Amino acid sequence: MKHWLNLSLVVTLALFAVHEMDAMTHAEWRLLPVLSGMEDEAARDWFVLLHIPLFIAAFWMVFLAPWKRLAGQVLSGLTIVHAIVHFLLSGHQLYTFLPPIETITVYGAALSSAVFLTLSFLETSE
Repeated sequence: MKHWLNLSLVVTLALFAVHEMDAMTHAEWRLLPVLSGMEDEAARDWFVLLHIPLFIAAFWMVFLAPWKRLAGQVLSGLTIVHAIVHFLLSGHQLYTFLPPIETITVYGAALSSAVFLTLSFLETSE
C-alpha cells in the first residue's frame, strides 16, 4: 500500500504544480485578497515569487521531514480546500479557468489527495 500512498502524493504535487502554471495564464492573483489590491505587474511578480517558498516547504515536508505522513495529510487537506475555493469562485467575473485543464489539475489534485488521505488512514489502522 505504501507504493500507492506515495504515488497519490506525487500525483497531487504534480497536478498542483501544473495548476499553478495554468494559474499564471488566468491571472489568478486578481482573485487573492492581498494581491488583488496591487498593481497587476507587481501582483504577478509576488504571485510567482511566493510560490518558491511554498513549493520548497511542500516538497521538504512530504519528502524530507520526519513527519512526512502528517505533512502529506495536511497538504492533501489543503488541496481539497483549494478545490472547494475554486468551485466557490467559479462564478466570479474574474474567474477564467475552464475545463478540461481546470478539471484535470484542480479537481484531479483534490481526487488524488482524497486517495492519499484514505490510504494513509487505512494504513495506520491496519
